[in-house]
Amino acid sequence: MPKIILVGVDGSDSARKAAQTAAELAASTGARLHIVTAVDEKTRFDDEVVIGDVRLMTPGEQAEAIANEVARSLNGITPEVHVSLAHGKPGDALVQVAKDIGADLIVVGNRRVQGIGRILGSVATDVAHHAPCDVYVVKTF
Repeated sequence: MPKIILVGVDGSDSARKAAQTAAELAASTGARLHIVTAVDEKTRFDDEVVIGDVRLMTPGEQAEAIANEVARSLNGITPEVHVSLAHGKPGDALVQVAKDIGADLIVVGNRRVQGIGRILGSVATDVAHHAPCDVYVVKTF
């Protein structure tokens, strides 16, 4: 049985469905759920954007807000939910976080796994090829 389940979220419906499945798996196995959001490696977490007198959220703040909102939505399903941010491409970030936290299972959605996405790649494909643990691809559409 997995002890640590990792899921990546980006605000998409596909990622939310994958997170829901990950939470249900965590609840049924007693595993800890870890939610991660990646920020593009070309963008700094703390790059501040100001337009006139209005300060916009930094990429790190946006990513944190997405991850925290998803975590709040899953609190009723599984009691132990952890959130973190990672820097880099989503697939690379998930693999690295999985290594860092000793994840037993990575849950990803299947958005872009079919059709042209199989040729050009996707987060699920990247993770499946490089993960240090099992990968569960959730049918999200």
